[in-house]
Amino acid sequence: MIAPPNSLGWTRNFASGYDAVDRVGQRRAVSPILRSEDQHLRPIDARKIIASSRDLSRNFSLVGWVIRQHLNYLAEFDFQCHDDQIGETVEDLVDEWSRPANCDATSRFSLCKLIRLTEQRKITDGDIFHLKLADGTLQAIEADRIKDPTQRQEGENWVNGVRLSKAGRPVEISIYKRDDTGGMSFEKRVGASNFIQYAHIERFDQVRGVSPLAAAINSFKDVYEAIDLSMAKLKVEQLFALAITRESIEATGETTGSESAGYEVDFKSGPVKLELDPGDDAKFLSSDNPGGNTQDFIKLVIRLALTSLDLPYGLFDTGDTNFFGGKAGFMVYERSLLAKIRDLQEVLRQITIWKLKQWIVDGSLVLPDGMTISDVPFEWVHRGMPWWDASKEIAGDLDAIAAGLTDPYTVCKRRGLGEFEENVARIAKARAYAESLGVPIQWNRAGSAAAQQVHTPDPPPTTDGVEDA
Repeated sequence: MIAPPNSLGWTRNFASGYDAVDRVGQRRAVSPILRSEDQHLRPIDARKIIASSRDLSRNFSLVGWVIRQHLNYLAEFDFQCHDDQIGETVEDLVDEWSRPANCDATSRFSLCKLIRLTEQRKITDGDIFHLKLADGTLQAIEADRIKDPTQRQEGENWVNGVRLSKAGRPVEISIYKRDDTGGMSFEKRVGASNFIQYAHIERFDQVRGVSPLAAAINSFKDVYEAIDLSMAKLKVEQLFALAITRESIEATGETTGSESAGYEVDFKSGPVKLELDPGDDAKFLSSDNPGGNTQDFIKLVIRLALTSLDLPYGLFDTGDTNFFGGKAGFMVYERSLLAKIRDLQEVLRQITIWKLKQWIVDGSLVLPDGMTISDVPFEWVHRGMPWWDASKEIAGDLDAIAAGLTDPYTVCKRRGLGEFEENVARIAKARAYAESLGVPIQWNRAGSAAAQQVHTPDPPPTTDGVEDA
């Protein structure tokens, strides 16, 4: 066993392509040497970005809020299996397995919480690995625990803890474990097929993910430091509130203590009236801190930083725009979520396929004759977005359905309203229950114009004044 030079070919004077790592006071010259994204970020520099993003989310409430808002709109899914024979059985199995004791190796997190934390780790760390254990649980391996092994075979191609085949397919993952001193020691190498990697990747030849916050780390740090400095200046102004200026070198007026002590003023007892000697002047030390221009600039920096997660500024400052501007910004944000939703759905799909195989093997699930796992009609439906203006948007959905532009199934998915069939069944059950008690309930109300037109009968044909024979 030998340890060959790093396959990525790090150089001694290597400069990262990320300003969050190589922060300089002037514009950085761009290197004409084109590298893979993994070569742009050495392992030690990747850990710097992870440490910075974790520190900001831990200590700066704005960054914590940004991440939580992103998770609130993205990381909520419901499982549905559309099959008359096994649909209910599969849904019950998924529901039971989703509990903490069944899905998480530590028995602490439900599947819903696991998915939320998975997205959060991608945002702050760049990626996360889920190890599929033989007992049917998932073990989350955070990004900094995946590193190149200390001992490697000649010719092995390792990229930041992932061994690749000649075609670039992940073959093996190197896992480290944390110790009590805060360090790490090598634990084991595991086949890549046992892992589900979830990463923020933007290039074809990229192996490890990089936090999308990397481009905004410096901006968030600047805002954080500006707020601290402004607060420190404000406190100084409060501590040294009154300044008395004398034309004479010697103290004038009634003084206490030494002759140079000057005036003694106590503001704690309430309003104070000062009667100064001729030539003396008193004024409060105050300033517009932070000034209007400074506040506007900080808002601009925050606005730019929020774009790292495509968040509209209106979510942060609700008074920045009107209703229609906020709605327009949110529609753009919804469109940016589509690709991210599909990425999380793919993670959930891989988890579900893995569990379906286990349930078939242990007899918990019996497929109908001729059906294979790939034939099981399941999906993870994103929770969707609620209505902004319920009465108008519901009328719009009814118009679209009546015009044949959409259907109730799609509307239920987009709005996070559950399954259409279940909704209709619950309505029928509620109607029957109300009628059994003699309680009249008006379920139908005046619908949209298009919906009314659909149910309007055609007028009888006219004879144009000609009587029937």
